[in-house]
Amino acid sequence: MVTLILPLEVYYSKNKKFILNLNNYRNAHYRILSSAKRIYSENLVAEINEWSSIPKYKKPVTLEYVYYAKSNRRVDVSNPCSIIDKFTCDALVKAKILEDDSSKQIKEIYYIYGGVDKEFPRCRLTIKEVCDD
Repeated sequence: MVTLILPLEVYYSKNKKFILNLNNYRNAHYRILSSAKRIYSENLVAEINEWSSIPKYKKPVTLEYVYYAKSNRRVDVSNPCSIIDKFTCDALVKAKILEDDSSKQIKEIYYIYGGVDKEFPRCRLTIKEVCDD
């Protein structure tokens, strides 16, 4: 089992950030999307490469995303988590943590609301290998 802390936004230029949610993803220009995804992936892969203890998963896994909001505003957890999941899975494949991000390897994905954390809004990902029963 591995736990990663993921950001809720990514800076795609010096002063411009892309907030990771489905509404922004749907409405953003393709160049902004491409840049945001590339930078997110590069940052996550670099972080993963700093850790030597992250296993490479060959067996099926479940992914559990726990979303911690920065305010008490109502949130549809699947809006940010769906884009965080998309960007993160591609980065995990790139980092060779997962062999594939299809249903062949990722058997279940959970989005959970973790509450409000004004000081450190984030998304926590836990990767668990599926047990053969």
